[in-house]
Amino acid sequence: MAKKDLQLYVKNGCPFCRKVEGFMKRSGIELALHNIDESDADRSYLVEHGGKRQVPCLFIDGKAMYESNDIIDYLGREFGVSANATDDAAAPAKASGGACSLDGSGCSF
Repeated sequence: MAKKDLQLYVKNGCPFCRKVEGFMKRSGIELALHNIDESDADRSYLVEHGGKRQVPCLFIDGKAMYESNDIIDYLGREFGVSANATDDAAAPAKASGGACSLDGSGCSF
């Protein structure tokens, strides 16, 4: 099976991005990270190709996946690690999946 191109888009201060990044760190998963607060080109790519103005967003061979829980589940399956290796303290208690809007107006649940 060919290796997939995985690109994760995040932004500063997003609890759901921290949740995904924490899972990756604890699980030893390394992949390309793009912080949209630090790169206008990355922000533009996410908006143009992702179809939504929210993070975290994992591009899998160019196709966007949103929602932190969905991303964690996918990465767990892809890398053969337990998706239970999350730190739920990193995200709001009542969050279901979760993502933050790009404009800073809050998080969508």
